Amino acid sequence: MNLIDSNYKILGIIGGMHSCGIAYVDRGELKYCYEEERYSRTKYWQDFEADFFRYPLQSLNQLVYTHGVNLNEIDYFTTFLDYNFTKNMLLDTVGFDLPLEKYVRIEHHDAHCYSAYYLSGFRDDTLIMSLDGGGDNHAAKYYFGNYGDMFYIDGIDLQRKSLGHFYACLTELLGFKRLKDEGKVVGLAGHGKIWIELYNVWKDVIKIDDLRTELDPKPHFHGQYHQMYSAFYDLVGSGYWKTPQTLKDIAYTGQLILEEKVLEILEQLHVRYPNAKKIALAGGVFANVKLNKKINDLKWVDEVFIAPPMGDEGLALGCVLGTLKKLHIGFKPIKIDTMYLGAEYTEAEVLDSAKQELGNYNIKPFDCSYVADLLVDKKIIGLYQGRSEHGPRALGNRSIICDATHQETYDILNGKLKRNDFMPFAPAVLEEDANVLFQVDKSHHAAEFMTMLYDTQEEWADKLPTVTHPVDKTARIQIVKQVNNQWFWEILKEYKNRTGIGCLVNTSFNVHNEPIVNHPNEAFKHLRSGIIDYLVTPYGIFSLEN
Repeated sequence: MNLIDSNYKILGIIGGMHSCGIAYVDRGELKYCYEEERYSRTKYWQDFEADFFRYPLQSLNQLVYTHGVNLNEIDYFTTFLDYNFTKNMLLDTVGFDLPLEKYVRIEHHDAHCYSAYYLSGFRDDTLIMSLDGGGDNHAAKYYFGNYGDMFYIDGIDLQRKSLGHFYACLTELLGFKRLKDEGKVVGLAGHGKIWIELYNVWKDVIKIDDLRTELDPKPHFHGQYHQMYSAFYDLVGSGYWKTPQTLKDIAYTGQLILEEKVLEILEQLHVRYPNAKKIALAGGVFANVKLNKKINDLKWVDEVFIAPPMGDEGLALGCVLGTLKKLHIGFKPIKIDTMYLGAEYTEAEVLDSAKQELGNYNIKPFDCSYVADLLVDKKIIGLYQGRSEHGPRALGNRSIICDATHQETYDILNGKLKRNDFMPFAPAVLEEDANVLFQVDKSHHAAEFMTMLYDTQEEWADKLPTVTHPVDKTARIQIVKQVNNQWFWEILKEYKNRTGIGCLVNTSFNVHNEPIVNHPNEAFKHLRSGIIDYLVTPYGIFSLEN
């Protein structure tokens, strides 16, 4: 994807305990975005728990040895890490000695804001917000964007309470793991109701005053954790409280407080910049699709865009975009049309993996009609084609798909994937049917990357039980365009020809606690173990011999 006419080669690098990888732009063309966990097969939260700092070793090796990129020819290396650390990291991984004049540092939250704004396509007045647990001494930053330029407004430094840490505390209080299970909290919240006594205590744990939170009594979230836990246990006493409904009510109440605090900040920004009707968002907090819907529902908002790699996995790309802006003052937001920026494997590699992993198997030539017949027959299908997706959402190239119209599909898939997220699976829907099945009044672009909840049309809510939340009747949709993914679009179209419904379940191609599949070996292992019934590739449709 071309970002700008440029003469520069730029490499973005990130490393850390919970996100690691690279982004590479060659003379203005966005070429590769690799996430280290796809190669190491270790989820980032496991590194965090083990206090392990990962280098982007295999990501850099792919760049250098698979794609033949000469690091000496790269003009700029950009990261939020300091120079000495970056220099040592490159020496240790690929033996490259980084010259100081080629080093560009982009602050953590600035990188988030760059990714949100410069991928949005927004040229009009825009409010830009990054929000996460913390990075580079900040937990949030706000910018005003206008025709390609960003102007700093304010932020929340880490001496103050972090909304990201508030939600992390909520996650742990419910018995889940932070940096891993926040999505489960979002799903659980949809089944609860407000616990008013808890709400009255927790709403004062974080207060918003002129775009900022108050000071944390023990900086770097420990004081905030203590306040939340203490307030909760003072309220419930020593009685046993972990009943199924109580957990749902705690999730609902904590989610509500997060939403109210973020909306309060946005309303204050709106007062300052009343002509800004578009919002660009990034940072791990905006993986929270329930929050994103509340922002999108604000009456004064015309459109919301969330960076598809909204968490720290997107920082390498954000650093590259920030560096491009420094080099090219006229660089303006482009409307990103793809996240298929990861690894791709050849037909020979796919066929060789089938032999290695399966032994005996059946293979049929790829045929959309046959795939549609399998879907009508309620088969679970793995899709493996082209380049993998960058970010946390599978968008048809590393996806598991199936029929969305039968409730039993939800239980079958949950069992196969060892998943329990308390929420439905996401739907992929043809562009022409998006507003027929769902209420997509605005922020269509966000829906292409599965970063937003939308209401299901009333007449369809009970007809799509696998992808519609049973309580609030929302769905985290992916709009599939022919121009963006012809192959996936054709499968959806053929399925619609048989059923009249241009919608399928689309969930990421992985079992619980594993990264999304990368190498074809991993896809065939899912077929061999019975996670999927068929593996569909452009080179053939694979199944096990009976």
